[in-house]
Amino acid sequence: MKYNRLPYFFLLGAALLVNFFAQQAVAQEAKPGNMTAEQATALKAIRIANADKDTYFKTGGFILERYEDRPPYVFTYSDGITRKVYLYKIYSAADTKDLGLLALYQNGKTGESKSFVVPGTQADRKAWDAYLDDLKYVGEKEPGLMSAITFALSREMATLLAGGSAKTEEGGKKKEEYNFCFGPLAPVSMADGSVKAIAQVAVGDQILAYDGLGKAVVPGRVMGIQKHEGQFALVGVWTVPVNELSADVLNRVTSPTLLEATQNHPVLTATGRKELGDVAVGETLYRYENGRLQPHRVIGTGTTGGRPATVYSLTTQQGSYLIDGMVVLEKH
Repeated sequence: MKYNRLPYFFLLGAALLVNFFAQQAVAQEAKPGNMTAEQATALKAIRIANADKDTYFKTGGFILERYEDRPPYVFTYSDGITRKVYLYKIYSAADTKDLGLLALYQNGKTGESKSFVVPGTQADRKAWDAYLDDLKYVGEKEPGLMSAITFALSREMATLLAGGSAKTEEGGKKKEEYNFCFGPLAPVSMADGSVKAIAQVAVGDQILAYDGLGKAVVPGRVMGIQKHEGQFALVGVWTVPVNELSADVLNRVTSPTLLEATQNHPVLTATGRKELGDVAVGETLYRYENGRLQPHRVIGTGTTGGRPATVYSLTTQQGSYLIDGMVVLEKH
């Protein structure tokens, strides 16, 4: 039976480019190998017990290593199901040759995982045929799978084409403290009512901050600025005013507000301090609008695809500040 393979060939092309540039980037560390169809089948059978913790392991003649130490791509669709895509580089344990990429898809509701083996550029044609068939026959049975895999590989392709990398200049993993920051264009709410990109904020600047005792927005002063260079994955939450949710749908004119930061940056929620990556759909954050602090309901969460080369965070008198009007807290 014939079917339209155009979307799958797009994924094939994206996967090829991701593997090609990734293999070029590590050419001095691991030479490309020739993955066979039999190896692809064996790799699909590997079960990763805890993808969040299992970032490097050896099994069945293979070495699997989290791709550039990156966190998973996270997607929360309107059906309320969280989906994740983890990427692993695959090496031969015998000679450490680079064989390709493994994309692990997880359904947060069912707990089921599905592995997609993306062969390297020198792999056997049958290994590529198996990958394409998996996308077709497995992808059409699992709602949301194709869009998640497509986004993850497309973002990696775009990053690699732009010459990006998730590793630090020192070649090691990102330090934990680097995960509490914003991209350089994050708009800081200033005390005079203007906004300034966080990269342009200076020590001594007057900003708006949140006073936890008075539960109000007050003027504050920037006491310090932290700046880190590398490549940092950003996550986001999309919110709308709570009063908009109770209004007639015809009166809804406000576009969702996006708050974007590294996943561990703390924000103020109705239940207290929480890391941005742990905020769930339905929770309440707070945004300063029209001279008042307004509750905002989270209607969507996920990976935004942003990977700035430099990130920033602030130290203030109150231990808080406003990003695009949204109350965020200091990392400590």
